[in-house]
Formats: sequence, structure tokens, C-alpha cells
Amino acid sequence: MPAHLLSLGKADFSVFAPDKPLLAVVGEEVDLPCHLSLNISAEDMELRWYRDQPSPAMHLHKNGIDVQDEQMAEYQGRTTFLSTRLAQGQAAVRIHNVTALDNGTFHCNFRDGIMSAETTLWLRVAGLGSEPKIQVGPGQSEGVWAQCTSEGWYPEPQVEWRDLGGQSLPSVTNLSASPTTGEFETLCPLTHEPYSVCVLRTQVLSYSDILPGSVLAQLSRSLPSMTWRTVLPLILTVAGLAIAGATCLFQKCKGERNRVELEKERRYRALVGPSLDPDTASPKLALSEDGKSVRRLFFDQELPDIPSRFDQDPCVLAREQFSAGKYYWVVQVGHRKAWNLGVCLDSLDPKGRIPKAPTNGLWALELYKETFWALTFPRVRLYPSEPLHQVGILLDCEAGRVSFYNVGSGSLIYTFSGLSFSVPLRPFFCLWTHDPNPLTICTECQDLEALGSPQSQGQKVGSLLHQDP
Repeated sequence: MPAHLLSLGKADFSVFAPDKPLLAVVGEEVDLPCHLSLNISAEDMELRWYRDQPSPAMHLHKNGIDVQDEQMAEYQGRTTFLSTRLAQGQAAVRIHNVTALDNGTFHCNFRDGIMSAETTLWLRVAGLGSEPKIQVGPGQSEGVWAQCTSEGWYPEPQVEWRDLGGQSLPSVTNLSASPTTGEFETLCPLTHEPYSVCVLRTQVLSYSDILPGSVLAQLSRSLPSMTWRTVLPLILTVAGLAIAGATCLFQKCKGERNRVELEKERRYRALVGPSLDPDTASPKLALSEDGKSVRRLFFDQELPDIPSRFDQDPCVLAREQFSAGKYYWVVQVGHRKAWNLGVCLDSLDPKGRIPKAPTNGLWALELYKETFWALTFPRVRLYPSEPLHQVGILLDCEAGRVSFYNVGSGSLIYTFSGLSFSVPLRPFFCLWTHDPNPLTICTECQDLEALGSPQSQGQKVGSLLHQDP
């Protein structure tokens, strides 16, 4: 976010930082970056990161060294100054072993003599609690008494019991916060409900269902006098849940799960490397000779105004048409700051402004002004968990579904489902802004091959792979 300029002079400068909250997990590390508005060196400046008051500082770098005498006690030994890009006016402080008490605002102040400017960063901390401990015992009227406990959560978690239909069950949760770490411990008892699962979630990260571990073993030790009429339903419930498997926690685990699913899908699809169709390309675009890359022009070309050509929006379609089967391709978006990627009906009218929504035969993602969107109606804002440099697009015509993946992490970004079409679909590309970086259809992407099945490793994406399901 932009800085607050504190004093003015001949060499006025401002300081900027990310305008969105930074996310950190308890026990891990996080960087707090700040940079100058001008391309000037910060090597001789005083750089100060602080919490509520400038002194003592969270971290102070002055005269080329870290000043530990002015550092807050709780950050001593937990921070590292990152100076690799000081000559370009960029610096950051890395916090190690993040705690819940680090949650909140930070300020960074750059000072050059009498000149000073600063800005604010927001850090949101999430604490992944311990695996819940389930204690069980006989209840009244042949019911089961159970208690779910877990610790190490931040921020305050929401805890509840649910039945197998997902409905909440009446229960009372007792929460307590540690005065030294700020993390929460939860205790949630339940009575009279043998068919149940304990659920914990936070508002910072996606909620996670926590299955009650080895309840069967606990039952055998704790409930020897319970009747099989009471115990058997719980045994069957736990067995079914165990077969289903525990739910992955947070975005990292979700990414691994999506990677596995993506690898499974690859065994039953055709891997393709579409080529761009010059007869559809807007005059605002230039295609490479091999038809695998497109870049935005500053001035329109003189091209024949044929019916298939986009005349206003800077878009282009691929030559390939898909109406049956499964297909997957990867687009290198690199550091381009604005784009649309997806699929559209072959019958999409290229003339005039293109209504970008499924109701008009277009299913796509958009990056614009550093914000990601799924072009639904209304639009859905997306928050990719990792930098997005390669986008994988998986089209399943039979299932009526198109999914978008972050190839670098293997994580799912978004899925359009319920597609219904009577004409073929074609890959769709659009390049907003005059950013010189191109969009490139991968034909030899190492990251793509790493995701592939053994049959497809070492093969070029440009060749169509036919595999029997």
C-alpha cells in the first residue's frame, strides 16, 4: 500500500508494501517487504520495522548493520534482514518461528537524512491446532458421551459436532487462550449422539473436518459394559470414516490432494498443445510463427476484416476444437499483469465487445489489476495460494467441466461445472493492457512433465497422446 510521506524536499520519495494482508502459519516464517517508489538505492538509509511505537523497533537496520540494542525483546533472535535488492530500493525483514502474538499491523519507515516516509503492513497469523483427542464414555439411555479437545489454534476456532448428514448437533464449547502464546485450546463435549464427527475451523484458512481418530480402540477400553446395540452404529460410522480418509488441512494439503487428482486425470485424457488460429487473432495481437505464443501490440496491424476475427477485444482462439473426451494444456503466463484464459463455444461472436460469462458461451479466468477472477455471473474473486506462472486447463467434455490448475504447485484454482454445449469448444486467450510479456502455450514445460503419468513423461506437449481409459 502507498506510504504516508512525512517530510518533503528535493528528493521526495514514498514507501510501498503489499496492500493485502500477508498470511503466516504459527511456527513457520514470513517476510515483511517494503520498497521505495523511486528506483533509488536504500543502502545508506535507516530502515525501521516497528509495531505500535517506532522505538523499540521490531527490526532496525542502520549504517549498513542491524541495531540489536533498539530491538523489542520478543523479536530478538527471531528476525533476519534481507538486503539482496537494497540497491533497487527494496528490503524485507523475515520473522522466524511465527507466533500468534505476531498477528496484527507492522510499519516500515525509510529515512534518508531529514527525509522520511513509511507505510503499513498487515500480518494475519493462523495456528494449526493439534489433532483432536476424543474421549468417550457411556451416556444416559444407552447413548454415548464424547469430548473433543484440541490446542494450538489461532485465531479462535469454531468448534462443533455434526451428524453424518452434516447437521450441527447441540453442544457447548469451552475456549481458553494461552497468556504466553495467544493460542487457543478448545474443549467440546457431546452426549447421546453415537453418529458424529468433530469439526474445527478458522476464519483465516479454509475450515477442516477433523475425524475422531481411533475411537474404536477407545471404545474397547472405555465401554466394556455398553450393549452392541449402542456400540455397533458408532463402530460402523468410524469404519466408514476411516475408509474415506482424513481430510487434508489448509491449502498446502489441498494442493497435494489436487495434484494427485490431476495425475489420475492425466491417465485418461489426451494431452494437447493447441496452436493459435491467425484467422481469429485481433489486429491488436501478434502471433509467433509456430502459433504457440501471442503478444500485445502497441498499434493495431492492418489485417483483413474477416468474419472469424476479433475486431475490438484483444483476443484469439486456438485452431483445435473439442467436443468429446478429456483434454489438458498448459499456458505460460509468466509475469504478465493482465490476461483471460479458458474455453469458449466455437460459435462465439468475435465482433464487438465480448460478454465474458458462461451464459454467453465463455468459461475463463481473468487477471486484471493484480486481482484474479473466475468469470462467472456474478464474478467470483479468487485467491491463489502461490504465485501463478503456468496455468493448466483441464477440459472434460463428458462431465461438462473445465478446471484450472496452478502447475507450479499442482493446486486447483477453480472449476466450472455443469457445462452444456451442442457445438465444439475452443481454447480462448485474451491479452489486456500493453504489457510486452507474451502468453505461451507450453510444448516443452518441465513442470508439466513432472505432473505427468509415466507414459507421458519425456513426451512433448505438442503431440497428441491417445490413451485408452
